[in-house]
Amino acid sequence: MRKSLDLGREVLDHEIVDVDGVSCGMVDDLEFEDAPGGAPTVANLIVGPIAWSARTPALAAWLVRRVVRTPVVRVPWSAVAHVGETIQLRVTAQSLGLGKADRRVERWLSRIPGA
Repeated sequence: MRKSLDLGREVLDHEIVDVDGVSCGMVDDLEFEDAPGGAPTVANLIVGPIAWSARTPALAAWLVRRVVRTPVVRVPWSAVAHVGETIQLRVTAQSLGLGKADRRVERWLSRIPGA
């Protein structure tokens, strides 16, 4: 088992895939918690445009906050099964509230003839 992980290179901005192979978006930020007597540990993966907008220029961040209504989702680190090319979860996207916008778009598209 690996003892260390480069969070910036191996987790941040990587695709998240749920237990059923459903793409859940990208890791947009990380949330840490203090470990008793040690270094901070990862508590949650943060997913959603509002999270990544904090890493953009001020005007772009302002526009994202005005236009995007998708909430930020916190994925508990305990839900992560494996870190590799993608971040594999041990639970479904739906159980964490991930992919709601994608499911909405799929419903809309399914109503369009020939789509």
